[in-house]
Amino acid sequence: MKASRWGAAAFAACALGTWAQAPAGDAARGKSLYMKNMCYTCHGSAGQGTRYGLRLAPSPLPLVAFGQQVRHPRADMPRYPAEFVSDADLADMIAYLASIKPGPKASDIPLLKEMP
Repeated sequence: MKASRWGAAAFAACALGTWAQAPAGDAARGKSLYMKNMCYTCHGSAGQGTRYGLRLAPSPLPLVAFGQQVRHPRADMPRYPAEFVSDADLADMIAYLASIKPGPKASDIPLLKEMP
């Protein structure tokens, strides 16, 4: 059991080293990549989530976790290796998702009977 913990720790350390060098993202480019790679088909065009994919915005996963899920997905999500979606692309997509403003609280939405 100890060996598997050390293996996981070594993997995490390597992954952190790789992701620590990731550039700051460009939200406009990230939106283009998000659409091009068809992320919207499962996660919604504004990252709001659907019955097929989790909500990603307005608070996306940190870069390390996002990259881990994209490179080694759980469940039915397709895998996107670095040859097709670079680390810079991931940083740009996170910048896009982080740029999406949250919607209003349900309590702030006027009731239908109050609408003209």
